[in-house]
Amino acid sequence: MSVKIDELLKEALIPSEKPDAQLNQEILRKAVEVNNMKKPFFKTIPVVATIAAAVLATGSLTAYGAWKYLAIEQVVEEIGDKKLADAFKEKGAVNINECQEYGDYKITLMGTVSGDRLSSYLVEDDGAFITDRTYSVISIEKKDGSPMTDTSDDNYENNFLASPFIKGENPAFLNIYYMDGGCSSFVKDGVEYRVVDHENIEAFAGRGVYLGVLGSAFYDNNAYNFNNETGEITRNENYEGINALFELPLDKSKADEAKAEKLLAKWKKGDSGNKENQENTRDTEDKMDWANIKENCKLIKGSAKTYPASQYGKMLSYSLDVTGNSNPEENIWSIAIDEYFKKDEYGTKVAGAASNSEGTVYIVVKRSQNGKITISQYQ
Repeated sequence: MSVKIDELLKEALIPSEKPDAQLNQEILRKAVEVNNMKKPFFKTIPVVATIAAAVLATGSLTAYGAWKYLAIEQVVEEIGDKKLADAFKEKGAVNINECQEYGDYKITLMGTVSGDRLSSYLVEDDGAFITDRTYSVISIEKKDGSPMTDTSDDNYENNFLASPFIKGENPAFLNIYYMDGGCSSFVKDGVEYRVVDHENIEAFAGRGVYLGVLGSAFYDNNAYNFNNETGEITRNENYEGINALFELPLDKSKADEAKAEKLLAKWKKGDSGNKENQENTRDTEDKMDWANIKENCKLIKGSAKTYPASQYGKMLSYSLDVTGNSNPEENIWSIAIDEYFKKDEYGTKVAGAASNSEGTVYIVVKRSQNGKITISQYQ
């Protein structure tokens, strides 16, 4: 598209009001349909005119910025899953397009869909295929318009985590890592897109389900507040990192308490079939703080690793060899100490938790008065 035509289109499509999510997706789909036309006499100007007419015909204007974004099905097609892309066009899919801004980033939950065998790719766990899945599409971009680092770039760091949370369950102990979850991502026109998938969570529609997006590859216990009495999960407003939190508008007719309880039992069981260990874990879930862990848990011998004071403000790699995974590289946690301690702050805090055959392991970070940093594990 020429610069002049691009500018004319921008002027013509300045919005007078915010469009709804469905309208945005319809406009994007119309643009895709036009761009896919192969007749040689359709040049740039007719394409622009056709799109502008389609916008005006809706009776409301959409933001010009949507021009550079992909529609949901385009995002899914980019990861090579045409079957899932078609599922996002069906009636059961939910277009959301809710945007939240934190720090230097803008995060948009584009939409979600749930069902059995929606994807061309099946997830296998212990020899069995998990075909009933929930898929959510999100986009992440920089507020200043500068491009996100391409996922194929040597400097790319996977510094984001998108995870479902369930009302009534502490997200520190029930997140995407427990739900056979996965993620596919890529960068297009400076915007990073992610297709997040995990076991179908529609059964929890009656309770309430969230989708959180953090600026870390692992769950950070400081990012959200969990109310033990009401089960509500809210953003920690004092958190300095990214902690977006969306409510997923799931179909309440799909709520199934019996199925929900069955899924919870499966997820909480994890790799351990020991009922006593699960109950002991739940006893310590209510207060994931240092005082509680110091009283109820023991330091895992050989787990402590010390870093010099000069490493403050940098991303530290810590090997968490507790999951029984034969590939130790998959157990490396990236921990940014400045997310837990301000420059002049010292003490001991809990960075997260993981599970092994013995129960729950807590990752504890200590910053001494001399600035030295120690990361260790408590069982």
